[in-house]
Amino acid sequence: MNPYVQVVNTCLLGEAPHWSERTQSLYYVDTEGTAVHRYDPVTRDHTKATIAGLGSVSLIVPVAGEVDKYVITTGRELQVLEWDGKDDRPLSLEPILSVDEPFPNNSFNDGKCDAMGRLWAGSVNPFALPNASLYKVDHGIGTTMESDIRISNGIAWSNDNTLMFYIDTATRRVDVFDFDETDGTISNRRTVYNFNTVGELGSPDGMTTDVNGHLYVACFGGSQVIKIDPEQGTKIGSIRFPTFNITSVMFGGANLDTLFVTSAQSGLSQPILVSQPMAGATFQVTNLSARGHSANEYNL
Repeated sequence: MNPYVQVVNTCLLGEAPHWSERTQSLYYVDTEGTAVHRYDPVTRDHTKATIAGLGSVSLIVPVAGEVDKYVITTGRELQVLEWDGKDDRPLSLEPILSVDEPFPNNSFNDGKCDAMGRLWAGSVNPFALPNASLYKVDHGIGTTMESDIRISNGIAWSNDNTLMFYIDTATRRVDVFDFDETDGTISNRRTVYNFNTVGELGSPDGMTTDVNGHLYVACFGGSQVIKIDPEQGTKIGSIRFPTFNITSVMFGGANLDTLFVTSAQSGLSQPILVSQPMAGATFQVTNLSARGHSANEYNL
């Protein structure tokens, strides 16, 4: 693939892109910069609000049926954020729940909503110890769905919502569960694509799917997004970027045919940052001949 790539802006640790069809805007976070961002690709307007003093911010998802309300994470807490998308400070924050109480050094990491509006979000241990978890949050009630996780990351669903793809970055695998959409349960975990056995560059981070059922996986430390056929367990394409730490991906735009890709300055030495001035940029990738799915919102 040789798509056109456009730089949007720069973060310390860009993550969790979410395309809102309601506002025709891209929302994402700067985890280490503790900020939420909004970007309009038509007007190129970019705004952000800093969430000060509450820890890392790892995801943002609009609340279904509400204007200017989102669920976000701050440290180990899930909160409802009220933000007009313009001011540099939130209008309000209201805690929903806290996770990993026995492990105060842990924090929330990546997460997305399923088609029923349940939030699936995991945690991360700063030393990659296996004491993090994957949670399902349904109308404010959190349930532990997987334990012994190190770095909970990318989540995506198959077109028919019978499969949930999942990444624990420390394993360097893309796994899949059987998914029961009605009950919101997962089972029969197995591996779709193993970075270790194929010698893939980087480690799997965030991911998304297209309407053809292909996976797009951000490769942290690998300077790329790879395209995977999950039925065959094979890589069928890659997109290269001018910086090492690619963090997450999401289709968006009016036709859901633009791939937004976040990246990070975090973890790079000063000499590398000098040689990679686009580190931390959010990239806008077109001409992929692929379309994504509408992103799900959270049912509060």
